[in-house]
Amino acid sequence: MTTNTQSRCPFEHLNNPELETKQIAETVELTVKLLDKRYPPPAQILRGVHPKAHGCVTGTFTINADIAPELQVGLFAEPGKQFDAFLRFSNAAALVGPDIDDTGKHGSRGMAIKVLAVGGEVITDDNGAHNQDFLMINQPVFAFANSKDYLRLDKVLDQQDDKADGFFAPLQLENPAITEEERRRILAYIEAEDITEEDIQRIKDSFKIIGEIQATPVANPLGVQYFSAAPFLFGSDRVMKFSAKPCSEVPPTDIPQPPTDNYLREALITAVNSNDALHFDFMLQVRSDSDDFGKDNESIENASSLWDEANYPFIKVARITIPTPQADITTKVNRAHCEQLAFTPWHALVEHQPIGSINRLRKSVYQASSEHRLKQKDFFVQCLEKFFKFLFG
Repeated sequence: MTTNTQSRCPFEHLNNPELETKQIAETVELTVKLLDKRYPPPAQILRGVHPKAHGCVTGTFTINADIAPELQVGLFAEPGKQFDAFLRFSNAAALVGPDIDDTGKHGSRGMAIKVLAVGGEVITDDNGAHNQDFLMINQPVFAFANSKDYLRLDKVLDQQDDKADGFFAPLQLENPAITEEERRRILAYIEAEDITEEDIQRIKDSFKIIGEIQATPVANPLGVQYFSAAPFLFGSDRVMKFSAKPCSEVPPTDIPQPPTDNYLREALITAVNSNDALHFDFMLQVRSDSDDFGKDNESIENASSLWDEANYPFIKVARITIPTPQADITTKVNRAHCEQLAFTPWHALVEHQPIGSINRLRKSVYQASSEHRLKQKDFFVQCLEKFFKFLFG
């Protein structure tokens, strides 16, 4: 894997780059530590985020023939051009479990697109290939705003057996029913983590977003809209967020009652084997350097900030087509290939460089997660080779 060094783009504003570098390094260490705790030997190490796949399908990514000239940038430069693609649908939960938890709450769902052989200059190659990855979730914003918050979350997950409740402890100070001992413990935590009033406001925002996620039902991974949430460059003087939206309703459209643990995978398999070809519109929100990003650039550095569609509407620029049927989605070969794929927003053309705090964090964290799980695979392959050599000489 080769990574090109990119200069900091003019949209990014870091108050303390050295501190963020330290936070990212600590998060990387915790990522590997959490993976080892979640998957002790001989368990197979899965992804640090989005470990549960509903399935991987093949498709095409075609630039719209009528794309506006001002949007013909990077991947979208040539109207009508078609690329092959892989698509992976997943749950965002850190642990593999039922698609709906035992309290009836829903989780965040993911769609990752790997557009193949895009040509051009890429920031990070994909095992030598020039591919463009688009990673999306089914909400327009991330639940955690920046690298500082994500590090604090990972610390809580490490200390509390992958439970995130402790991240929201400061909000309990508003609860008149807490005891003095609980209040002292929370205040000590706030002091130790140097949590400011601004941080607490972001914690409130995260709590609200997670509540919205838990209340959002998804019956079929192929039937909902997905969003980048974080921003990216669009050429040298503009920024974008992107989204993929189904062109029509995709059955099955109802959650089975009672839901099975893997009902989303079952819905995906049904959809790609009982419908005509499936289509998503791929859309962009584009802003220029003349737009007001706010004095502290929250629209870039805070991944929980929403770009109002009334001011920045999504514009259709491409069409994703998933041909049907795809019966091999159920095979071990397909599952193994799906697990082998590595997605990162930094598999990107230079015109679409990821920007903002969360994206800078994702660069190192995704790389560490991928290398750690694939290194384990190499180790097992070596062990198998030695075993068969012992048996057969």
